[in-house]
Amino acid sequence: MKAILVIADGLGGRPTDTGGRTCLEAARTPHLDALAAGGALGLVDPIGPGVRPGSDTAHLSLLGYDPFTLYTGRGVFECLGIGLDVQAGDVCFRANFATVEARDAGLVVIDRRAGRIESGQDELAAALNKIRLEEVPGVSFQFRASTQHRGALLLRGESLSRYVTENDPHGAGELALRFEPEPGHEDEAALRTAAALNEFAERSHAALRDHPVNRRRVENGEPPANFVLARGAADCPNIPSIKSVYGVRGAVIAGGALYRGVALACGMTTIDVPGATGGLDTDLDAKARAAIDALDEFDYVFVHVKGADNAGHDQDAAAKTAFIERIDSELVGPLVERLDWNATHLAFTGDHTTPVDYGDHTVEPVPVLYVGPSVARDETTSYGEREAGRGGLGRFSGRVLPILLGYSNWAPKFGS
Repeated sequence: MKAILVIADGLGGRPTDTGGRTCLEAARTPHLDALAAGGALGLVDPIGPGVRPGSDTAHLSLLGYDPFTLYTGRGVFECLGIGLDVQAGDVCFRANFATVEARDAGLVVIDRRAGRIESGQDELAAALNKIRLEEVPGVSFQFRASTQHRGALLLRGESLSRYVTENDPHGAGELALRFEPEPGHEDEAALRTAAALNEFAERSHAALRDHPVNRRRVENGEPPANFVLARGAADCPNIPSIKSVYGVRGAVIAGGALYRGVALACGMTTIDVPGATGGLDTDLDAKARAAIDALDEFDYVFVHVKGADNAGHDQDAAAKTAFIERIDSELVGPLVERLDWNATHLAFTGDHTTPVDYGDHTVEPVPVLYVGPSVARDETTSYGEREAGRGGLGRFSGRVLPILLGYSNWAPKFGS
């Protein structure tokens, strides 16, 4: 048996999305509806009822792990997903290029995303990586740019700690913060880590403020990417691989570094797909073709799609609805047409709700669909939140991938 797991990030919504319906319910999804009519639906709480999930913790839970015991922070997944070599003892951060202005009180954040910078990031990253830290002996770093303003920062050295605060004030017009040990963790390791990060932040501004890329941006009326904000401190978690539990080889197709990083931490292999951007412009048909081809080599494939979440955060109901329709026609459609349904199971769900009126993650469960030869059909006939509420799978928490692998006869027996 083969299996495909599709997670549409931010898929779920609320009736306040559009005229009493969620964006998913408003979208035209004939392929998902046909699969629902031939399979079974339910509602899944990504982590647990009433728990408002982050994308990283939700994915760990949906893949079958307990985020309450394994999660150390988001930064390590960003570093893994962007291709940095994370080792034991490293401390990892997710990072943003940002725009700051020097004022008497310090550096004021003007734009946390530097205008969602689209070009020149690798040149800026090269300038950052020439910095040498001097104030804390034995600490080095690596910085790597990702898409737009995003990046990842890795600290390496003896006696480092993930128990440090961030320098991101999470609002424009606010002073960039200083890194400090977290309350209750004011030990030598946390002090060393905070000192190294503060030096990096200061030197990053010095290295970037007059960089040619930023001079061109200022000349063009664009905000300069002249500072680095870092948050989500994490060290390397001890996560048993999915292969070690189920004996299966898996692959991940994702445009976003976070989702690749979570999958890599769980033992999957990354498949790079040209045009998989992690945005609303991603090539969904290319993802579908790559997933189908990957089943020749792998037992299961995890396909992550981000765009619906982006539109939800932007509070754009029309864009979210349109992107869900694209998922149905350009991703699910080719899978329906080309998969061997005598030997393949598919699960389709989201990692959380992102209602457009709220513009962020909320606690509601999301619909989940299972279809394939081992799945007993229920009475549902379309794919959506309310229809899933009357589906035969009921409501459960996390573990979407283990259930999928169970349908494919890969689940280990618990007990004799």
